[in-house]
Amino acid sequence: MNFKKIIIASSMAILLALAGCSAPTTSEKPTQRPEYIATDATGTKIELSAKPKKIVSLIPSNTEILYRLGLGENVIGVTSSDDYPAAVKQVPVVATTEINVEKIIGMKPDLVLGHASMMSYNKDAYNQITKANIPLFVVEDAQNFDAAYNTFIQIGDLTGTTKDAEKLVSSMQASGAVEERARKEKAKVWLEISPDLYTAGQETFINEMLTNIQATNIVSEKGYPQYSEEQVIQAAPDVIITIYPNAKQEIAKRPAWKNIPAVKNNRIYEIDPSIVSRPGPRLMEGQEALLQAIYP
Repeated sequence: MNFKKIIIASSMAILLALAGCSAPTTSEKPTQRPEYIATDATGTKIELSAKPKKIVSLIPSNTEILYRLGLGENVIGVTSSDDYPAAVKQVPVVATTEINVEKIIGMKPDLVLGHASMMSYNKDAYNQITKANIPLFVVEDAQNFDAAYNTFIQIGDLTGTTKDAEKLVSSMQASGAVEERARKEKAKVWLEISPDLYTAGQETFINEMLTNIQATNIVSEKGYPQYSEEQVIQAAPDVIITIYPNAKQEIAKRPAWKNIPAVKNNRIYEIDPSIVSRPGPRLMEGQEALLQAIYP
């Protein structure tokens, strides 16, 4: 063998051996990157590196979403107001009028779902949960279908059920497409939330539902204003929708209302409040209930 080739071969072997010796050896695992990410109503980005196995829900609408996404077995804490689905009644209650922070922290949940509507009077409780290093996601206070759909997707993103959330949104959009009907006039509707005449106006779920089914809300104000008897009588609604117990009997007994078309024609209907007010998967059931009542 050529002597020069032997020297080159030997040098290469030494260099390779040295390179192998100098290569860093470590048993450290690469940092796991967050896979489940969403930005909540406060602008806080929540990042989870694993699918949450233990979830606390602090409002009934969030609970309904979790169950619809197939996460019922992961729900370990709910509020005393949770009533749907039936299985939720077996889940420990962690909040009534106040949040039991100690109980939640003791459960060591992987995720807590709060709600923007509760921020003003539960801020301290939320802060305590966050300080305990428990991920807290504050869900937007949705007032229309698009915002509710966005909530479904966000919860899906955080829990590894994005595809299920997208299917839920698609199915609701499809079922909510009301067939166009030829109507000479749109029915005028009064929605009574309580006996003291609080109602639902523009930019609320029920107003969007009424618009979708080609009915007219007699309330022009935004949100949930209080009306007077004179305002309702003057508007002369064709249909009255109520969402509190025994409302039909209460309304029928009002002397001043006897000439309102809805009262004269016995067109007063009670509807389950949870399906027309909770920004959850049953909103389309609420819209269908309104459709059947107003245009039977």
